[in-house]
Amino acid sequence: MKTKVTKVVPTIKLYDYLIVPIQIELDDSTIEKLQMQLLNEISEKKIRGIIIDVSMVDVIDSYISFVLSETAAMAKAMGCHTVICKIQPQVALTLAQMGIKLKDVFTANSLEGAIDILNGLD
Repeated sequence: MKTKVTKVVPTIKLYDYLIVPIQIELDDSTIEKLQMQLLNEISEKKIRGIIIDVSMVDVIDSYISFVLSETAAMAKAMGCHTVICKIQPQVALTLAQMGIKLKDVFTANSLEGAIDILNGLD
């Protein structure tokens, strides 16, 4: 019998921000676990901003984009803003061609830009 390996997405707390560098392939199960992980960390660590770095992500399908938007909406309800940074050109093209809009999410082309966005929301 094969045991299922749970993928873990590390997070880095910087002041009251949570940086989430996604360096693994996202699938439905992983993105759902990440959603719960982030919501728990917002509550436990008093986070007011999440930065999700997707520079290593080659594919964001409609379900993953839905869960990211849903997570951002939930985070917003908890007083926390979400920024997704470093979207790959091919991912941006696919999202645009599919007509997918990321709701309740800010976007930035760098980690520094994401921090600037969050700092500007105060």
